[in-house]
Amino acid sequence: MSNPATVIAAGGVVWRERRGIREVLLVHRPRYDDWSLPKGKLSQHEHVLLAARREIEEETGVQVVLGAPLGVQRYLVRKNGGTAQKLVHYWSAVATGGGDFQPNDEVDEIEWLPVDKARSRLSYPRDVDILDALNRVASVDATLILVRHAEAVKRKDWDSKDTLRPLNPTGTAVAERLSDVLAALGANRLISSDAERCTATVLPYADSIDRHVHLWPEISERGYDADPDRLRGSGDRAWKSDRVTVVCSHRPVLPALQRELGLKVGKFSPGAFLVAHRLADGRLVYERFSAP
Repeated sequence: MSNPATVIAAGGVVWRERRGIREVLLVHRPRYDDWSLPKGKLSQHEHVLLAARREIEEETGVQVVLGAPLGVQRYLVRKNGGTAQKLVHYWSAVATGGGDFQPNDEVDEIEWLPVDKARSRLSYPRDVDILDALNRVASVDATLILVRHAEAVKRKDWDSKDTLRPLNPTGTAVAERLSDVLAALGANRLISSDAERCTATVLPYADSIDRHVHLWPEISERGYDADPDRLRGSGDRAWKSDRVTVVCSHRPVLPALQRELGLKVGKFSPGAFLVAHRLADGRLVYERFSAP
């Protein structure tokens, strides 16, 4: 009998440049006596990006920030006496520090290898396919994270200026969880509408890294309604080389803002976000996520 429940896991290809040579990090699992890419199952209610970073760091001891997506593996596994589909999401993962690896029952050895040697060492062709995808997306020029503010107090329940309307308790909780996601992505530049509900969405993360939030009134509802033309050129200002930039705005503004940013991604629910990577050759690679 098969079990229809899908197993969701996440991981990454951890890489670094050493003397002009790209190296990737593989793990050896004694239970299977195989060499593979670091990965693991999501904890209950855990965001997939957080799971990828956590599993990488737990298995290797290496601190990382996540980059472009590398693909999803799909295969069957044994579960509860039957079989279930397993989906494993992978991202490029740039090593930023750490290295305090402690052998354990799950992973007893790790090794940095040049990409060609890593391809030969990997035990599964599906992992080689993920590794090969790294070469297509590793050279990121700039990253942009576009966020719709988290859920706010309803307009009919707010008697003061709309620009001061705050997040409701659900939105506040989303903003706190979003902070961890932005950390996993290495966000280091923050732009927001000057409306309270937008700034409050990114402020927990700004406080955690002691960074200033740049306020752009033109991407607020009030500012956009007053002069839509002020959005012109915002794409050039938002994209910045060697930066991971967060831009937080509002549902009515997002369609026009997306066009300025060169993105076509449709509607956003409160707290939802998009991560877009501009590669060195000008291509865009992006993916959407619901609110954490």
